[in-house]
Amino acid sequence: TEKPYWDLERARIGQTRNVPLEVVVNGQPVARREIPADGQTRAVSFPVKIDRSSWVALRILPSSHSNPVFVLVGGKPIRASRASAEWCLKAVDQCWSQKAPKIRAEEMSAAQKSYDHAREVYRALVSECRPD
Repeated sequence: TEKPYWDLERARIGQTRNVPLEVVVNGQPVARREIPADGQTRAVSFPVKIDRSSWVALRILPSSHSNPVFVLVGGKPIRASRASAEWCLKAVDQCWSQKAPKIRAEEMSAAQKSYDHAREVYRALVSECRPD
């Protein structure tokens, strides 16, 4: 496999100079357009409906991904993915199972409180997210 893995050349469509530009909303591609990768700066627009608070980014797979732009709708917080929040909750439990045996007795109470707080936060996020 050639390096670097993120080289724009890897994203080219067939033998063209075109690459796939996607709009990603909350981790899911929602729109796609081919653009020429010829070094020119281009204005692009996508008709994407944002009906709930979300993060939005552009990407060219497999080489590039922009930073997210956070879009708030109705003053509500972003709750992108129940599956992601559930994964994080399980990760807290997994981390605790590995770390707890190595925590000193005099630090155990504070550590337990911290992990319990993390679990509460992720449980709340899970309950606030729409099903994926």
